[in-house]
Amino acid sequence: MTTKSEVAGSTGSEAAPAVLHDVRGGVGSITLNRPGKRNAVTPEMFDLFNAAMQSHEADAAVRAILILGEGAAFCAGGDLGMIDAANKGTVDAEALDLDFFQPGLITKPIICGISGACVGEGVAIALASDIVICGRSARFALPEVALGIPPVDIPLLAARRLGANHILEALLTGAWKDSHWADKTGLVNEVVDDELVAATASALAQKIAGLPTSVVALVKSLVYEARGCADPAALRSQGAARRSRLRQAAIDGSTPTQGR
Repeated sequence: MTTKSEVAGSTGSEAAPAVLHDVRGGVGSITLNRPGKRNAVTPEMFDLFNAAMQSHEADAAVRAILILGEGAAFCAGGDLGMIDAANKGTVDAEALDLDFFQPGLITKPIICGISGACVGEGVAIALASDIVICGRSARFALPEVALGIPPVDIPLLAARRLGANHILEALLTGAWKDSHWADKTGLVNEVVDDELVAATASALAQKIAGLPTSVVALVKSLVYEARGCADPAALRSQGAARRSRLRQAAIDGSTPTQGR
């Protein structure tokens, strides 16, 4: 059975919603659908993305989750208006978080397909996903430091996956990285021809959705437990507190105490 809902707000329209939310054959998909702006995310899109992710997590018919970007770019990062508002303090920074940035909070496998540019928040989405497929011409960049923006979620996510040397080099240089770099560092699991990204990611999601649900959930929970991500409630509370502390330290120009 196939169901589909299109979530739109001021960043989209009835004809072109900013976030697509779909359930098809056991796979719940979330598609960033702002191709005219290279899928740059806005505060409202964060809310819509969170709502779609929570819906898939709660839906027993969904056994795997697929994330894609519509158009030539996966995600160009934060919308410039959002970045300006965040810097001026006119938007709540806590509203600019995606729930699944806390590892282990979503129990279902998350597969992400990346085509074209993947910048800032797009990289964070990839880091928070369980399995990532990208096209050969995909490019990645983390320009936050050069723009004077404290990239709180990205270092926390990347440290678990890429290693300190890779993420520090990417953050401190802001240089564009290619699909070979993404494959070498472990940001992505597989590099395919550009035109095969969506189909490959979708086929993988469908394959995983066909596996025994309870066993899949157990395997994912064991992996995250081994990484110290066992208690979702504690993760949410600790993660929010840590992000808030780090953001405030960046605003104040102070250095946060390590290990807290």
